[in-house]
Amino acid sequence: MTFSLTDTVRDALTSGGIVNGAASALGISSAAASKGLAAAGTAMLAGLANKARDPLALGEFFNMVQDPALSSSTLDDPARLLSGAAEATRARDLGSRVMSSLFGGRTDDVVGGLARHVGIGNTAAAALMGLAAPLMLRAIGGLVRGGGLTVGSLGQALLGNQSEIMNAVPATMANLIGRAQIYDVAREATPSLPHLSHPAVVEPKRPAWWAIPLALLPLALLAWWFIDSRRVEKPVDTTATRYETPAAVNTRTPPATPPPVNKPAPATTPTPTPTPAPAPVSKPMPKAEPEVKAVHVAEVNRDLRFRENGVESKLLGFLRNKNARYDDKEWFEFDRLVFDTNAQTLAPGSHEQLENLAAILKAYPNVHIKIGGYTDNTGDPNANLKLSQERADNVKKELVSRGIAGDRVETEGYGEQHPVAANTTEEGRAQNRRIALRVLPPKS
Repeated sequence: MTFSLTDTVRDALTSGGIVNGAASALGISSAAASKGLAAAGTAMLAGLANKARDPLALGEFFNMVQDPALSSSTLDDPARLLSGAAEATRARDLGSRVMSSLFGGRTDDVVGGLARHVGIGNTAAAALMGLAAPLMLRAIGGLVRGGGLTVGSLGQALLGNQSEIMNAVPATMANLIGRAQIYDVAREATPSLPHLSHPAVVEPKRPAWWAIPLALLPLALLAWWFIDSRRVEKPVDTTATRYETPAAVNTRTPPATPPPVNKPAPATTPTPTPTPAPAPVSKPMPKAEPEVKAVHVAEVNRDLRFRENGVESKLLGFLRNKNARYDDKEWFEFDRLVFDTNAQTLAPGSHEQLENLAAILKAYPNVHIKIGGYTDNTGDPNANLKLSQERADNVKKELVSRGIAGDRVETEGYGEQHPVAANTTEEGRAQNRRIALRVLPPKS
């Protein structure tokens, strides 16, 4: 079966009803809406082609495109898709997940590139991306169902359409999504292994350093024999012990029969007490990270992946407890947020936890939270305070981009205040560099 992924996605995103509805809902021209939706769709296709040889990522995407929420008629009306209806929220959540998976921490940069390409503001560009994502998923889902595609054949289709996909991506976005990556993946050579007939065994090559001690062993034995043969026999004092101190040697009772005095006896130097060799220090084994498991969360009516003692579990436990007390000391630490070094930007692996948190907050629409940012005591305190505030603000920004109202999230940077471990070790400093949240009392 021959088809163009680029044309399929572009046609699904730029039909008259979709374009006009998006233009009306966002207050932009139809030409800008059409141009933006087409560019957003091809950019996401390019990001997907980057993962064409990643079976786990491709399998997750394959399952996503078959979600029943994508078959809802809500997707045909951009105004309804941007509403708070349950089916619209589910479709937007799927779109947010796919953008996070494809672009990770570069999502904002890709949105900025789209805004420059179309000539609109970042807010409108982000909304266009939010509309385009579920529509792109629905278009690929139609191919999967109608063409009988499997995960493998979908990956082959992406690689087969790579040149066409990348030629359709605007220049302002191509570098951001890794144009070179696609071509590198496509040209990746299959490693060739030498054929070995069973039961032939290839002996591992012995490292060269083994030859050195083996060559020196005969010389060492010869030297030992030579020194031992020239050793002068001396009378052994059986009353002395190897580990006696010099004071004990001088006060020891002399032997009953003194030796004949022919000449002055040579002075005897007390044998110093040898220092015992220090016991080897065993390094502690690194702690294993708790496993991330899929847990069905009734409030959101789907599975979320998080750790048993992760921030999601703690937050859900608090919200489900009708007798929970709103204490300003009750903070829940994020356990899977990773920031770039000395920067407020989040690494791609952080987005699953943010999506989980957004889903939980949507299930509890009256809950307000506060995000706190913390650093260790390394560097300038004022710079640390500023960085901690920026990181807390960035977490809020990510939640808002996932549909959480901005007035539900407060932020504060505490810098190096309130450490939870000593800053004298790297392990302690790592614990102090953290992001935490607490649930605020209900607003009257």
